[in-house]
Amino acid sequence: MKDQQASYPQLRFKGFTDPWEERKLSEIVDIYDGTHQTPIYTDSGVKFVSVENISNLETKKYISQEAYNKEYAKKQAQKGDVLMTRIGDIGTSRVIETEEPLAYYVTLSLLKPKKIESNFLSWLISSPEVQRNIWKRTLHIAFPKKINLGEINQVEVMIPKNKEQQKIGSFFKQLDDTIALHQRKLAKLKELKQGYLQKLFPRNGSKFPQLRFAGFAAAWEERKLGEHAKYRRGSFPQPYGNKEWYDGEGAMPFVQVVDVTNKLTLVENTKQKISKLAQSKSVFVPKGTVVVTLQGSIGRVAITQYDSFVDRTLLIFEDYEKETDERFWAYTIQKKFEIEKLKAPGGTIKTITKEALSSFDVHLPQFKEQAKIGSFFKQLDDTIALHQRKLEKLQELKKGYLQKMFC
Repeated sequence: MKDQQASYPQLRFKGFTDPWEERKLSEIVDIYDGTHQTPIYTDSGVKFVSVENISNLETKKYISQEAYNKEYAKKQAQKGDVLMTRIGDIGTSRVIETEEPLAYYVTLSLLKPKKIESNFLSWLISSPEVQRNIWKRTLHIAFPKKINLGEINQVEVMIPKNKEQQKIGSFFKQLDDTIALHQRKLAKLKELKQGYLQKLFPRNGSKFPQLRFAGFAAAWEERKLGEHAKYRRGSFPQPYGNKEWYDGEGAMPFVQVVDVTNKLTLVENTKQKISKLAQSKSVFVPKGTVVVTLQGSIGRVAITQYDSFVDRTLLIFEDYEKETDERFWAYTIQKKFEIEKLKAPGGTIKTITKEALSSFDVHLPQFKEQAKIGSFFKQLDDTIALHQRKLEKLQELKKGYLQKMFC
């Protein structure tokens, strides 16, 4: 048993003062394994979920009503029951909120509440202490790792009285609904952005985009990338691992492939800093420069948001033959690599040289239209980043409450 002090959570709703009590899961829920049989899928019937469907219990897989009746006669999942992952990604849970029948695979266990509120149970499983207890009972030598039914039954949990369970369960349900709302908004914004990327740039060799801002009608100019842009690789002194090349007083960000995100930005803090001694042997890149990765994750593009030095695994666009909007150019390069990836075997570019990049065909409108498109995507990117930050703050808030509101 836990000591008396540990039976009180750090944070509670007003009016609740009773200590929480320790129970084993088997005392408060009935637990069942999912089917061990490899399912025979049908075009319609009863939805069949597995570990990959745990986030929302949505699936496009079905089994027949006959198979369901035979296999799940004594362990039917009902509204208010909780499904929990027990193989691979262990200890993630979801309350069943639908009346329709639901079949579930061996990767999931069904928890039928007896003396516990459903939403509270789901969040209790997510709490740090219960996650640790699940981890202790997990068979880590198995691949994938798993927790057996008997071990789930023995997992220790701390629970309050029913009214406090309901209050906590309702609170986290509202918080999770808010997070889901922000996730949907963010997904819609990203989808909207992809749509505009398709329509605001010419497709299939055309010189005219499908969608344009008012006042622009001229054909876009087709050029070879090497004719329009001046570029060079970054650099770094050798041998690469020499300690005197890194950190120290006056050290600055040193950008490598790993520091380029998929959001047209660099990470906030580069993995390594280049020493003052080594800076003269590298390539300085001022804030606002377009760079693209040429090794590893090839074709990742960023507009640098701080002054830095850059490794040879990246290409730096230093100047242009005509006035060019940097954000428009960044999206042009990004889209060009996406097209080239579609041509590559397996959808992956294995290597790219400066010479091959130089021969890429690019389409360029007049500068004013470039600037208009660049500004539009800048505003859209800023809106997406704002929603991303809000979502991350909500997720951190949820993490903090899980830590403080459970014993």
